[in-house]
Amino acid sequence: MRKTAAICLLALLIPYITTLSWTGRVEGSTARIPRSGKTILLDREGAARSIEREEYLIGILAVQIPADYEMEALKAQAIIARTALCRQMEGKEEIAESSLDMDYLEQGQMEAMWGRERYLENYKRLRSAVQETAGQVIRFQGEYVDPLFHRLSAGETRAGDGLHPYLASVKEPEDMQGENYMGIFLFTREELAGRLNAMPDPPDVAPEEVFERIQIIKKDSAGYVEAIQVGEKSYTGDEVRYALGLPSAAYRFEEAEGSIRCTTKGIGHGYGFDQYGADRKAGEGWKAEEILGFYYKNIVIVSE
Repeated sequence: MRKTAAICLLALLIPYITTLSWTGRVEGSTARIPRSGKTILLDREGAARSIEREEYLIGILAVQIPADYEMEALKAQAIIARTALCRQMEGKEEIAESSLDMDYLEQGQMEAMWGRERYLENYKRLRSAVQETAGQVIRFQGEYVDPLFHRLSAGETRAGDGLHPYLASVKEPEDMQGENYMGIFLFTREELAGRLNAMPDPPDVAPEEVFERIQIIKKDSAGYVEAIQVGEKSYTGDEVRYALGLPSAAYRFEEAEGSIRCTTKGIGHGYGFDQYGADRKAGEGWKAEEILGFYYKNIVIVSE
């Protein structure tokens, strides 16, 4: 999903914050982030301009992870974001932003989202996470990993497939204490049938029989739905998740006083880096490299 910057940087920066255009330098910040020699071309409406890859990462982190998480968790996420960006750049010296599949916030948008006081502190924290991990990426057997991550597992992360052999299932029982770990969503029969019938290759189920026509076929060891049948059609757990706007594919359906209740566990797809678990581990003294090694197996972290 691509995010187009819609807020003018200079119009939103407050007088007592001095930001040098696209250097990432805010008043009171530390030294310049080491340059990578790679750039992102902001090919938006108006004049095109380029941003150094490492500076661009700050805006990616602002979208991906809460800025008040522990610093070692932020550093781990910075390595993840850099790996994903390098993977998409495919060795190019420069890439157009429109070619990337990554969300990004400009500094003015960060300030609008966080407010003036929190913006300054949060920006410095994200900048430090990028600076302290400058150039570091994750590789598996010489190739960039696909660094999947999610906010909160259902109590256990999911094992990867043949394309993701470095994703092992790991237990995270403390995630069950996380905010919004469990979600409850109520649907009328008409609403549930309408959303399911709006999917590509719709099941064409009638509202009066929709609950009876839903059958979960397979769940993985972590409790996430892998296969589900609606009517005569089969779907992945995530296809139904997206159709219903659910936060997780770890779900179940029940009848509840004339409605259909869907209960979910966790936030996100459940693969790879668990941000909530990473924040907790960082608070216990784990380093970024140790955290990454817990979620991604047999990987190496290299600087480039």
